[in-house]
Amino acid sequence: MIRLGEATWPVAYEIYRRHEAFFPLIAAVLGDRQNGAVFADRVDVPRRIYVEHAFGFAQLFGEDNAGFDESLRRYLLLDRAFAPAKVRLYTPDEPEFLRGSLFDRERSERRRFVLDANHLGNLVRLPLSAGAGIEIRAARVADVTAIDDGFGVVSRFWRNDGDFVASSLAVVAWDGGRPAAICYAAAVADGQVEVDVLTQPEYRGKGLGRSVVLAFTARCLESGLKPAWDCFTNNAGSMALARSCGFVPACPAYPFYTLGK
Repeated sequence: MIRLGEATWPVAYEIYRRHEAFFPLIAAVLGDRQNGAVFADRVDVPRRIYVEHAFGFAQLFGEDNAGFDESLRRYLLLDRAFAPAKVRLYTPDEPEFLRGSLFDRERSERRRFVLDANHLGNLVRLPLSAGAGIEIRAARVADVTAIDDGFGVVSRFWRNDGDFVASSLAVVAWDGGRPAAICYAAAVADGQVEVDVLTQPEYRGKGLGRSVVLAFTARCLESGLKPAWDCFTNNAGSMALARSCGFVPACPAYPFYTLGK
């Protein structure tokens, strides 16, 4: 298992672009838009590739290679040499070394949703008022500190404040100077957007999550981007919100592993 230098990432990116289980967070690392590490079976023409986002989201893809997978098993399960506190491993293609009951505690399920074109009439434009003094608008540079203090999402994925404001298409519901809900792109790659939505506990049940999602989705489509919603199947709230905003399942649920130090 060889750690690739950034100069060789484009080759791995071209392989990943053809992979049917495509996640913008992984592609954002390979495209050098967000921080992370890339490992492969060889430098010149990599065939088996493992990508690890700085926040921990990761994926293994490419041709089968038992030797590489054994090295990855040691890296993830024995040495635990990864930099993030946790590895959050997408496994639509589940590696052999994680199968079986031994990893039941680490295994969960996630599901990908995509926007149903029949629901585009529900989208809303900014700015708008949600009543009771709530204003919903696109994030500005001056908002970044309050957004990160409230939700901790700016530095989680994006390299700097400018990247976040310019690329995340964030839509925020504000109660005075406090961010109550946000929908933003955790990553953008190849015309696809990784949707993330958060609402402060005391503002839940007021429809703010749905409002920011609909406005965010409109921003995506106006920019020629396709939003993709990926969430845990046991997160009933997220699943219901996705459906209420016009998202439909794109594929069956797939295994997902959370591996700690």
